[in-house]
Amino acid sequence: MSGRNLTTAPEYGQAQHQHFQFSDAMSFRFRTSFRSKLLMLTIGPLAVAQAVTLFAVMQTVEADVDSRARESLAIGGAVVTEYLNARSQQLSTSIGVLAADFGLKEAAAGGDSDTIRSVLKNHSNRVGADLAAYLDLDGRLIAATDSVHPEYESDLARMIENSRSGHAPVTVDDQTYDSFAVPLRAPLQIGWVIMGFEIDEVIEKRIRGLTGLEVSIENAGPKPTHTVYLVNETSDDWLTLHVPFIDGSGEVSVILQRSLREAMLPYTQARRGLIAFGALLLAFVAVAAAYLSGSVARPLNVLTEAAGRMISGNYDAAVDVFTNDEFGKLATSFNAMRTAISEREERISHQGLHDPVTGLPNRSKLTRDLEELISSIGDGNTSASILSIRLLRMNSISSTLGHKASEQVIKLVAKHLSVNLNDGEMLGHVGTDEFVLLIPDSDIPNALACADRVEGILAAGVTLGRVNITLQTEIGIAEFPQHSADAAELLRNASIARNEAEARRERVMVYESGREDYYVQQLRIVNDLRSALQREEVFLNFQPKISLPDGKFCGAEALVRWQHPELGFLSPDDFIPAAEQAGTIVHLTRYVLSRAIQACKQWTDEGILAHVSVNLSARDLQDEYLPYFVLQELKDHGISARRLTLEITENSVMQDVNHAITVLECLRDIGVRISIDDFGTGHSSLAQLKNIPLHELKIDKSFVMNLTEDDQNAAIVRTTIELAHNMDLDVVAEGVEDERTLRQLSDAGCEQAQGFFLSKPVSSAELLAWCREYQPISYRERRKNHRAFASKA
Repeated sequence: MSGRNLTTAPEYGQAQHQHFQFSDAMSFRFRTSFRSKLLMLTIGPLAVAQAVTLFAVMQTVEADVDSRARESLAIGGAVVTEYLNARSQQLSTSIGVLAADFGLKEAAAGGDSDTIRSVLKNHSNRVGADLAAYLDLDGRLIAATDSVHPEYESDLARMIENSRSGHAPVTVDDQTYDSFAVPLRAPLQIGWVIMGFEIDEVIEKRIRGLTGLEVSIENAGPKPTHTVYLVNETSDDWLTLHVPFIDGSGEVSVILQRSLREAMLPYTQARRGLIAFGALLLAFVAVAAAYLSGSVARPLNVLTEAAGRMISGNYDAAVDVFTNDEFGKLATSFNAMRTAISEREERISHQGLHDPVTGLPNRSKLTRDLEELISSIGDGNTSASILSIRLLRMNSISSTLGHKASEQVIKLVAKHLSVNLNDGEMLGHVGTDEFVLLIPDSDIPNALACADRVEGILAAGVTLGRVNITLQTEIGIAEFPQHSADAAELLRNASIARNEAEARRERVMVYESGREDYYVQQLRIVNDLRSALQREEVFLNFQPKISLPDGKFCGAEALVRWQHPELGFLSPDDFIPAAEQAGTIVHLTRYVLSRAIQACKQWTDEGILAHVSVNLSARDLQDEYLPYFVLQELKDHGISARRLTLEITENSVMQDVNHAITVLECLRDIGVRISIDDFGTGHSSLAQLKNIPLHELKIDKSFVMNLTEDDQNAAIVRTTIELAHNMDLDVVAEGVEDERTLRQLSDAGCEQAQGFFLSKPVSSAELLAWCREYQPISYRERRKNHRAFASKA
C-alpha cells in the first residue's frame, strides 16, 4: 500500500504532522462537544418531530374544519338557490295568470284605468306583491296599486328595461324589489304588467331558518358568485359565499357566512393535551440520551483517530480490536476496509469504462480514447475514421435461442473482431448489438475497405454449440476532421450514417453533412404525431376506384395527409416511415380506420354504396387487437365488413409471416376484404403468397403507368391478372393516367382501376361531388360495340 503514496518523504512527514495536529484538535473538540451533540441529535429530531406532528395535526384539523365549513356553505348555497328558484317559478306563474286575465286585457284595450287598478290590487293581494303597475308600450304609467306614486313612473319604466328577460332586481325609491315584467297581449302586445316583491328581512329569516347560517342580503353590484372566500372582520375569520338572488344577475346577492373561530372551539382542548404530552416525552428522552452519550463517547474516540489515519491515505496501521461488542466489529470492519477500498477503486474504474458483457471499452471510454487520438493528431494532415457497426437479426436470435444465447453471440463477435484488429485500431461495445471501431491514420477509402473486412469476418459466422450463425451488419462511417473535430459528434455522425444505411437498405453508408437535421426533424415529427391526431391536423383524402366491367364508381382508397402548423404540408413519405420506426404507426392506423369508416357511413347516407380501402403497415400486422378494433368501429357506424378493404404489402407480411397471417385470418373471419398492395415489387414467394388469406391483388403503378408503351410491362400485367384469377382473386390496377391504359386493362380482365385519369385524391365532400358528376362508361361494352361495327364494315 505504501507504493500508492506519490509524495516524497519530507512532504509525507509534514503531511502526517499536520494530520496529527488536525486529529488532536478534532479529538479535543470531540471530547468536549460529543455529548452535547449526541444530546442535540437525540432531542432535536424528537422536538422537531413533535412540533411537526402537532403542526400537521392542527393543520389537518384546521383543513378539515375549513373543508366542512366550506361544504356547509356550499350546501347552504344550493339550498338557497333551490329555494329562490322555486319562489321565482311560483311568482312568475302567478304573474303569468294576471297577464292572461281577460278582464285586464279588455280594460287595458279600452284604457279603463280604474278597472286595471282594481284588477292589479286583487292580484297583488292574492300573490302578496308589494307593488303592481300597468304601463303602455311607451313606458307611461296607466294604472298602479296604492303603493306606487306617479313620480315613480321613470323607475317603473327602468324596471321594464331591466326586466326584458322577465325577472330582475329593481330599486324604486331606495327600496329593492324582486320584479317581474310580462307583456300584455290582446292579441298583439299593448303594454306591460309589472309586479314587485320587496326584498326584506322576512326573506332573510326564511333563508336563515333553512340553512342555519348567518344570512344577509345586499344590493352591492356584481360580486363573485358561488365561490367561497375568506373575510377577516374584527380579528375573526369568516367564510363567505355570495349567491345571486336572481339567477343570471349579480346585482342583489344573498350572503351566507360561517365563523371559523367558532368552528375551531371543540378542538382547542385537544391541542393543549398534545402539547403537554410532547413536552413530557421530550424530557424523558433527554434524560435517557444524557446517560447513553457518556457510555458511547469513549470507544468512539479511538475509532475516530483510526478513521483520521484512513482518511489521510495511511492504510498500514491496523485498528486494535479492544471490545467484543458492536464497536469491536466496527474496528474489524475498518481493518477490512483498508484493502477493500483500493480493490474496489480499481474495479469501479474498470467497470465505468468497459462493457460488462464483452469487456470492451464502452462509449465513455471510446469517447475519451477518440479525444486523445484527435489531440495527438493536432493540426496535421492525418485523418481518422470511425465505424459504427450494428449486428442484424439479434432480436430474432434472442427470441429463438434465448437471451443467454444472444449474449454468447455478442461475446463471440467481440472476440472474432478483437483478434483481427490491426495495430492502433480500437474496438468498443456501445449497445446490445452495436460496436464502434476507431481507426487512426485512415481516410474514407481505407474505412470502406475495413468495413468490407468486418463484414467478411462476421459473414463466416460464429459457432454456438452445434449451430453456426451467419451474421450481417449495417455500418456507418464518419471521418475526422472532414465530418467533425469533436469526438462525441463524430460518434453520433457515424451512428446517423448507420441509421441511413438501415433506411436505404444499404450495407455501408458514409456520413453526409446535414443529415442530423433530417433526423432531428424526424424525431420532432414522431413527437408531434399523437398531438396532431388529437387536434385533427392529420386528415384523409380519397382516390376513387371504378369497376371496369360497367364503369361505375365502386370505392375509394383512403390516403393520409398532415398539415403541420410549423413544418407545413407533409406527405405520407415524410412521416409514415418515422412513425413505423417509433411504433406510433399503430395509433395513426387506428385513426385512419376510424375516419375512413366514418366517411364510408357518410357516403351510404348520401345513397352511394361503395367500399373504402385502408393501408396497413408491418407493425399493424403484429397488433393482435386490431381485429377487435375494426369490428367495434364497423358496429359503431353500422357498416358491413364487406365494405372495408385492408391493403397490405408483401414485405410487411414477410417480417413475421405466422403472426401476420393469424391477424389477417381474424380480419377475414369478421368479413373484411384483404388486398395485397404493390404486387410485384416485394420479395415474397408464390408459395408463401398462397398461405395469405386474400380477396384482392393490386398491381403496382410502376407496371401500369407505361402499360401501353412497354410490351414487357403489358406482359407482366396480363400474367399477373391471369395468376390472380387462377387464385380466385379480384384485380385492381393503380396508376391509370390515360384512357388507352384503362381500355387495355379492361380487355385484360382487370376488375377495378384507379388513377389520376379518373381523379386525384380528394376530400370526402369533394368525392361526393365527383360521384354526382361522374358518368359511368363501360369500357368492355364499348370495346365489344367497336369490334361488332368493324366486323360489319
